Amino acid sequence: MRFSMKNHRSWLNRLLVATLSLFMVMSASATETKTKEATLKLPVKSQLLVLDGVNAKELDIKPEANKPFPLSDERHQIVFQLSDVVSDGGDRNRFTSKPFILTFHPVTGERYTIDAPKLKTMRQAESINNNPTSKITLMNAKGEAVPFEFAILPTKGIQFGRNYAADVQKFNRTDSPAAASEFSGMGVFAEMNNGFANAKQDEGIYGSAANKSSDANMSASMLRYWFEKADPETRKAFATWAQEQVGL
Repeated sequence: MRFSMKNHRSWLNRLLVATLSLFMVMSASATETKTKEATLKLPVKSQLLVLDGVNAKELDIKPEANKPFPLSDERHQIVFQLSDVVSDGGDRNRFTSKPFILTFHPVTGERYTIDAPKLKTMRQAESINNNPTSKITLMNAKGEAVPFEFAILPTKGIQFGRNYAADVQKFNRTDSPAAASEFSGMGVFAEMNNGFANAKQDEGIYGSAANKSSDANMSASMLRYWFEKADPETRKAFATWAQEQVGL
């Protein structure tokens, strides 16, 4: 009985050691995987508005200015504003920039920073609003400039309570280099026709010309998409039906 109990304890000890060893290996592996994620740090005086089509308030993570947050190895779209108190003549006033859109594809494990100058005067603030690409850069950990696409989210009227994610979705249906069709809210149709450059836009922001012939373009795109997805027999039947409709 004494021998049996000793063997039993020895077996338990070996099991405990093996379990701890496995746990340590798994923990090290998880840590290694986590460190391989790319990270992005926003400017010190800034506010994140939208990340990859989602309003900042609805994100699982809560990115803060000047604190890195993780990014997966795929294209990302960051919408943010600069905000600071600046001198304006003899006064001190709060300045908030236009919403800036920055789109880029990070490399796994890299650490990125959106670099923007510190704003001290209203003149500097207005300068960055008028020509942000000359002031804002994307840098890696080595201090090297990283390529990115940039745009200003169209703005009109009072912005209080604005649904930025909805407006960014509309922007992503344009042909801007900074537009990302995967965040346009159009599902499979977002990949057609260069991200739906002619899809319907908010006229209050983008102007009445943005919607010219948009319904016809959308219908044609959808018809073409489903025709290309159909099998040969269905295509033939559809072509026959289409010819009958137009009297050919």
